[in-house]
Amino acid sequence: MRHGVLAEPTDLVRHPPSAAQLRHVVWVLGFLALVFALLAPAARIPLARAPEFIPMYGSVLIGANLLTGILLIGHVHTGRSRALGILVLGYLVTALIASAHLLTFPGLFADQGVLGGNDQTTPWLHISWHALFPLFVLGYVFSARDTTPLPPHFMRIGALLILLLVALLVLVSTSGAHWLPPLLDGTRTLPLYHWLAGAVMILSVGVLWATVRKRPRTVLDVWLAVAMAAWVFEVGLSCVLNGGMFDLGFYAGRLYGLAASLFVLGALAIDNIALHARLHATFAEMMETRAHAQWQSLLGTVLRQLPDGVLIVDRAGRCVMANDQARRMAECFAPSGTGERAPLGVAAMLDLVRDPIARAVGGETFRDALLESNHDGVRRCYTVSGAPLRESAADLAAAVIVLDDITERTEASAALARALDQTRYLVENTPLAVIEWNRDLVVTLWNGRAEELFGWRQEEVVGVRIDALPLIHESDADQVGLMIRRLLETPTHHAKSSNRNLTRDGRELCCEWYNSVLVDETGQIQTVFSLVLDVTEREQAMDGLREADRRKDVYIATLAHELRNPLAPIANAASLLRSKTLAPERIEWIAAMVGRQTAQMARLLDDLLDVSRIGRGKIELRRSRVELGRLIRDALQASMPLIESGRHQLALRLMDEPLWTEADPLRLTQVFANLINNAAKYTPPGGAIEIGLRSENGEAVAWVADNGVGLDASMIERVFDPFVQVGSARHLAQGGLGIGLSLAKGFVELHGGTIRADSEGPGQGATFIVRLPLCEAAEAEPGADSDTGGGAVAGMHILVADDNVDAAESLAWLLRSEGATVEVAHDGAQALRLYNEHCADIVVLDLGMPEMSGLEVAAILATRCPRPYLVAVTGRGRQEDRAASQAAGFDIHCTKPVAPQQLIEQLGAVAQARHQ
Repeated sequence: MRHGVLAEPTDLVRHPPSAAQLRHVVWVLGFLALVFALLAPAARIPLARAPEFIPMYGSVLIGANLLTGILLIGHVHTGRSRALGILVLGYLVTALIASAHLLTFPGLFADQGVLGGNDQTTPWLHISWHALFPLFVLGYVFSARDTTPLPPHFMRIGALLILLLVALLVLVSTSGAHWLPPLLDGTRTLPLYHWLAGAVMILSVGVLWATVRKRPRTVLDVWLAVAMAAWVFEVGLSCVLNGGMFDLGFYAGRLYGLAASLFVLGALAIDNIALHARLHATFAEMMETRAHAQWQSLLGTVLRQLPDGVLIVDRAGRCVMANDQARRMAECFAPSGTGERAPLGVAAMLDLVRDPIARAVGGETFRDALLESNHDGVRRCYTVSGAPLRESAADLAAAVIVLDDITERTEASAALARALDQTRYLVENTPLAVIEWNRDLVVTLWNGRAEELFGWRQEEVVGVRIDALPLIHESDADQVGLMIRRLLETPTHHAKSSNRNLTRDGRELCCEWYNSVLVDETGQIQTVFSLVLDVTEREQAMDGLREADRRKDVYIATLAHELRNPLAPIANAASLLRSKTLAPERIEWIAAMVGRQTAQMARLLDDLLDVSRIGRGKIELRRSRVELGRLIRDALQASMPLIESGRHQLALRLMDEPLWTEADPLRLTQVFANLINNAAKYTPPGGAIEIGLRSENGEAVAWVADNGVGLDASMIERVFDPFVQVGSARHLAQGGLGIGLSLAKGFVELHGGTIRADSEGPGQGATFIVRLPLCEAAEAEPGADSDTGGGAVAGMHILVADDNVDAAESLAWLLRSEGATVEVAHDGAQALRLYNEHCADIVVLDLGMPEMSGLEVAAILATRCPRPYLVAVTGRGRQEDRAASQAAGFDIHCTKPVAPQQLIEQLGAVAQARHQ
């Protein structure tokens, strides 16, 4: 007994290894691995034949294994461990096969050994021996968690089976030796021996890994891991790396095997020595316990059961007895790093309670005095009670001091107070409105955010029923009432609702309510917490996103509509050109019309690049002074195929005098083309269409009238909305999207004008009237009538490169018609070869070509002397594309489709500059 505590013995099969033991194991493993690393390269070095080494080695090995098994049997009987029983049988197998190996070793006791056989007997026994022992160790590892008691006859039956197994192995390796494949050729090992040894080594490594990973780990496990490591090194040196018998690996490996058997034996021997020391210490403690038996018998049983620390001190203030709880408290007072924590701790604790002891020894009885200690930075709180113990009415025998460690309770109270303060802080400062109400719907909590959100102050709300406050929008009242009933009358403890709320000043909010019910142990509702999140801005943002998405769809539909319009006349022109009976003036008219529509498509494609207009809802107008009569005639020409196909009677009533307006001609052409197309589509075949233009009060008034399907009164205003079509005439829309009139209205209003629709009803036709502000007539530009295109590039040598064959050939034909000499390439490499053969004055390059891009070709040609004039003609029109062209050396950047006359004029200017 040491200070009232019986020291518990430890042993290597139950307790985990100490840090010092683990360090020793690591050092031993390191030493074994180092020696193995040094010996492995020299394992095949032959040494002198020493037959006497075998009996010495075998005798020590057999004895060590038998002793190890015997020492382990004591632990087997003590703990009834199945795993230890398997390990004992493993050492028994090792001892028996080692004996058979010794008795069959050729030339030792007889030419072929005492038991007979041939030269292959010993190696086969050696391989079997080294394969069996790891299997028993593996059985020990996997049986360690099995708590089933050892069967009564497990060891006897196991030993008998082991004897039969070894006898069978000896019989096979001696009498049946001639049936076994040869492993040795004389004293040299054959490849089969090395293959089998390699498999055994892999098995041993796996068992070593399993041993290392075994949990819980004991002292026996770590030394068994050392033994298995030595076993692996033995197999490696004596079976895998060596070349035969009596070489360095043969001797070194067997020494490793001997070490493997001695490690566990040494650990068991040390454990038995320590066991005797522990028995002696236990006996001394028992004698000490008997010396204090009188005091222990009087108070020990009662005091041990007390949850408080109890000290009994004599009249001099010395500690006579301390219970277990007091000793555990005393350990907190002992200096750090001391082995005898309890005695030093008791002395320090007596110093702490010196004043209470003096009061109790003085005859005073007191209770719940507060004390605090701060030892090694750890603060503890105690309540101390004391009373004197008297042998008689006057004589003081001793005093009892009772200590109650209230540190945890004090800290818990402080933590609870901090948690409450934090909760209050969070409730008051959370971005959510926090509202607490009870089963009677009476508000008990209304935080500051609720005041900011709804406008009512806390003192105005607390104590008022929540349904009495005008918080809920009347259209959501039923939904909120259903949610409250579900919370209060069903087992539901959580509910979320999204509804509209009203503030004190009448504003409408969109809020999400997260409601949680708190119940007591009987399931009765104590309170309901509602967290309210204002999502008004989020909903507005979502509405904005939906509006932006709708506008995006409108924008895409608009672009599709705008792109479809120019394609119709171009397709009609292509059909007309296939006819062989066209008059020359008709062909000229078709060419002019295709040119106009191509320019219009180029403008539309430019609009595609400015995607930022989708968000802003803006369309750029390119204003110039426009003569409205000519513009209406141009729009009419684009729509003539549709009018002719419908066999409509057309009446054109335009003023003789020109009317001028400041406008974007492309957009106004779209306006009138849409109006004329609509009139043609919604007028039955053979119907009448009238197009007119007049001046009225400083405004130009244009109209398109028809005698077609007409408009219902409810449709006169809605007809200008996007995607709206007359329901009764939807079959006449011919695939339109219903946005033409919406575009027309938007473009007219952007020009400062107005547009309206009139109709006397369905079947009575419709009239669309456009009003635009007039301006002064445009001044004639000098030289506007001069011919600038013909022969502008005559005499120039031009190289055209484009992987689009039609585009390249058509441009080359156009330039040849202007008098230029043109060569054509369809990839960048070909263009560079043609230029090297014949330098060109002007090089027109597409950017996206195979082999070499236009940018790469331009970068090369820009360094030539003389330098050609470089023109980029491409479908890439972004700002970064233009910057890349400029960086590569291009002089101008043109976006497809390029107006032919514009390109010829630019090239003509280059040609004129070069001629000068």
